Amino acid sequence: MKWILVVLAIVAVVFLQLKPGKVGVKRGDDGLYYKAGETNVYTGPGTVFHPNGTKAQEGQISEGKPTGPWKQWHANGQLHWEGNYKEGKQDGDWVQYDEAGKQVEKVTYIDGVKQTPADPTATQTPDKVDSASAPAEAPEAKKEPKIE
Repeated sequence: MKWILVVLAIVAVVFLQLKPGKVGVKRGDDGLYYKAGETNVYTGPGTVFHPNGTKAQEGQISEGKPTGPWKQWHANGQLHWEGNYKEGKQDGDWVQYDEAGKQVEKVTYIDGVKQTPADPTATQTPDKVDSASAPAEAPEAKKEPKIE
């Protein structure tokens, strides 16, 4: 009876440790992603790891190009960037975080090109919204002095 319990405990531990596998991919010199150790471009979910073994990047890959939502992490495990790819190019809003997890920047890309704010002195940080994305304020109406 004890042996059956021991065997069941071992089987339970083995099953609990089985997780859906993350596919390790590497970016080639051509900018495309490949499954580690293979020469054909990769399609599917992909994860890139830092040398210390922590997750560096994760997202979907189509024909070697990142596509859809994508995240990148600092080596300490904190989120570094999050945004979207479209046909292998950054597209839409991308948010950057420092190693402590605080948001430091939000930028917009269109077809892989970083967009600059309409006001070149403006920045897109969480503390200061640029003039291009700030809501327009109604100008104050001038009051003319009453003449009696």
